[in-house]
Formats: sequence, structure tokens, C-alpha cells
Amino acid sequence: MSMKRILLLTDFSENALLAAKQVALCTTAWKTEQVIVYHTYNSVTIVNNEPIVVVNDEVKEAKENELNAWLELIKPLFPPQVALSHRMEDVDLPIGVNDICKSEFIDLVALGITGQTGFAKILVGSNAITLMDICNKPMLIVSHKVDPAVPKHVLATTDLKEVDRKLSLFNLDQVLDAFSAQLYVLNVAKRESSAADLAQELKHLHERLDKYKPIYDYISHDDITMGIAEYAKEKHIDLILSFHKKQGLLASLFKTSISKKMAWNGAANLLVIPMDKS
Repeated sequence: MSMKRILLLTDFSENALLAAKQVALCTTAWKTEQVIVYHTYNSVTIVNNEPIVVVNDEVKEAKENELNAWLELIKPLFPPQVALSHRMEDVDLPIGVNDICKSEFIDLVALGITGQTGFAKILVGSNAITLMDICNKPMLIVSHKVDPAVPKHVLATTDLKEVDRKLSLFNLDQVLDAFSAQLYVLNVAKRESSAADLAQELKHLHERLDKYKPIYDYISHDDITMGIAEYAKEKHIDLILSFHKKQGLLASLFKTSISKKMAWNGAANLLVIPMDKS
């Protein structure tokens, strides 16, 4: 498993540019061959149950010009061996991303996200948050609070559940060996499992991770997200690995997963690894 083909999402914002810079810095270590820059829009919106065309040919042409200009802007960031291409589609972003991931054999989806609050959060961030539940590929969510750099301090959090399965989903060499990074493993397990279960999960954890010579730590914080963010700051973490389980619509209305909260918090860049392959 490698990061040979990367899908870079753009809305032409500063945050998208940060994501481009971050991806560009990683391409050599990842031996990336192709980066596809992807922009989506919706030409039709529904108002009072009537479809209204909001993107006509003129607007579409302006968007194409904007995409071409953005491509010229980011081209110098990438090493010459990386082929840059672009695509623009009239489609809902999550649907478009899933389709292109399949058709182009994408290894990683990268995007910028802004830590917004309230209504702005719904508008700006909902795409990233929806994508987490839909996308079957690892997602690199680049925080607006982090200066782009090759990751040197990588944090994996564990709740000591399904350790073996999670760690079989993603080859950590792609991050730890590729960047010669130090791994921190933070145990955030609540004490609800039996001692025997925890012992078994810890055994799996050490079997899988000890070869990386990680630093193991434990926190018990009422607000796990805050606890992780504080720890990340203290240890100068620049990449957090997060295993994400899809939530059904009802569940996601009442419960926000740790990975979603971490994305908002923006303490570090986030590599979201999907646990459900559909």
C-alpha cells in the first residue's frame, strides 16, 4: 500500500493552498506519481421545491479559469516527477470523491479544513465531515493552525478496542518509515473493559507497534478530544492518526466521533483511516 495517487480537493481557499503545500512536501517520501486536483460545484439548487440553475455556462467558465490559475499557483510546489492533473465536476462533493477514488485508484484524499463555529462550520466544514463517513480511502485533513512540514512527531490514539483489526488496515511504514518520524501511542481507554480483554488488546498493540520504538502514554481526561489536543501540543505532534468508524445517520445526529471533533479542533493534521470498507 502506498500513496502513489493522491486526490487533492480544492475550493481555491487559503486552506486548500495549505493542503497543497502539505501534500507537496510529502510526495517525495511517499514516491507519489500523480496528484489530481479536484473541484466540485452544484449547478442546480432547490428553492421552494423548484430546481434553480445557479451555475450557468458563464459561471462554469469562470470556475474553470479559476481552477487553471490555481493549478499554475501550486505547480511549483511539487517535484517534477509528480504528474499534476485536474478535474472539475457538477456533482455533490462526497459522491464525486467516492466515484473518482474508484475510477482513478486513489490512495489518499487530501483537503484543508477551517476551524469554524456555528453556521460557518456547517457551510465550510460539513463536506469534510460528511466525507469521513462516506470515503473509503485514507483522508489527510490539513489544519489551518499547522505550518506545512514533513511530519516528525506522529500520534496514534487507542481506546484498546479492535487494536489488531485497526492496525491491519493501514501500513504505518508509510508514515513512520517514510518520514523517519517518532511514534507516540496515547491510551485513552475508558476503564469499562475487563482486565483480561485489556491485556489481550495491549498484547496486540505491543506486537504491532514495538518495532517502531514508540513512546507509550496514558491519559484519562473527561473530554478525550481536549486531552488529545493538549497532549499533541505538549509533544509538538504534527500528525494524528485516527481510525474512523462510519456512523449511521441517527447515530451521527446525536454523537460526534472523536475523529470529527479532532478535525474541528485542528491541533494537528489528521490522517483519518476508514474502518469500514464498503
